[in-house]
Amino acid sequence: MLVKQVTRILFCSVFIIPLSAHADYMDDEFDSENDFSIQEFAGFKYATAEQDTSYSDLSNIYETPRFSNNYKKPSRNPVKQSKKVRLGLKNTIDYLKSNNLNRTVAPSSVNVSNRQLAETASALMKWQGKYSPEAMKNNFYLMELRHGNKSKSKFTGYYTPTVSAQLYPDAEYRFPIYRSPMSNKRFLSRKQIANGGLANKGFEIAWTNDPVGLFYLQIQGSGVLEFPNGQRKALKYDGSNEKPFHSIASYMKNKRLISGNPSRSKIKKWLDKHPHERDNILNINPRFIYFTLNNGDVKTASGMPVVPGHTIAVDTKYIPFGSVILAEVPIMNIYGKVIGNEWRVLFSQDRGHAIKGPARMDIYTGAGESARQMANHLTGYGKAYLLLNKPSFEGTLTALDNNENPKL
Repeated sequence: MLVKQVTRILFCSVFIIPLSAHADYMDDEFDSENDFSIQEFAGFKYATAEQDTSYSDLSNIYETPRFSNNYKKPSRNPVKQSKKVRLGLKNTIDYLKSNNLNRTVAPSSVNVSNRQLAETASALMKWQGKYSPEAMKNNFYLMELRHGNKSKSKFTGYYTPTVSAQLYPDAEYRFPIYRSPMSNKRFLSRKQIANGGLANKGFEIAWTNDPVGLFYLQIQGSGVLEFPNGQRKALKYDGSNEKPFHSIASYMKNKRLISGNPSRSKIKKWLDKHPHERDNILNINPRFIYFTLNNGDVKTASGMPVVPGHTIAVDTKYIPFGSVILAEVPIMNIYGKVIGNEWRVLFSQDRGHAIKGPARMDIYTGAGESARQMANHLTGYGKAYLLLNKPSFEGTLTALDNNENPKL
């Protein structure tokens, strides 16, 4: 029992339990770039204060909330918020206030204003109770995020990779990192670019000695360049060639080049042993990502700074930037096995190319190799609710009102 508790403490404190590196595409070969397409909606449910509902009954809540005045003050026994939660809430409030507060966001889904989202974040900043549906249902509307008949959301994780780089090429650093050409050349395939389609045209922003690392950096959609003098610069997403994503992991497994789970480490080991096949394998994925250099910290698609373990990439057609999510996040041990769940506050700040629908969230794990390993081992399912401050909706008519089967 003690060993299990220690494992959980170590895992959660170091890991802050972001989740898996996109098991959809096997290991970390998941296309989580920050350009992100949108797809169809599935469904929401709502938890309301009018229901005397225990946690185990939350999946049976009826779909239309009744708005009322039974607002209750937080518990007299305050629960101290973590610094990360307070930072995420502050960033969310600043983001929403810098936008048009009267603007309606996600009109085909939650249909709320930035002002209402800001009031929700402000109410959460003052919250001193526990983070659980039971504790929060009297103060907040809990909109259950679900996909069709699935009562749980799927969580995965993403990270910021780091590669070695220089601002000039030499015999070792000979693999260019390109900014977007902003012309028809932008649509060249990875193979065409690898064959020199953009070479010596002024589009290079840096060079690396790690083409496989650059490939995975492109899959993640952002990264950090580490220069020989120790200086680091963030890479900001600058568009894509708009080609479809193809998994080299799936290709290599289908061709029986790699047996078992085609993890990144296995793929890299194979490519290192077969350097003449490297470009052919990488070119299986025609999608190519462009970057610009950023002297500041890694930013999300919304412009908000990342908060490891709490920043999530979402489908903004259903979950707008500035939303705060209460999620039942799986707790994993160091072997990637689920050993429990915890309720956690998550911040909608980023997008993901394969993050589609209201019941799909990607949790940011951090930067570098350790963050990659954390993300790669983690995936899971759990309840998730979009939080809305009840007093912000008193006397208003929104998509939440008078609709027995709302399609959000």
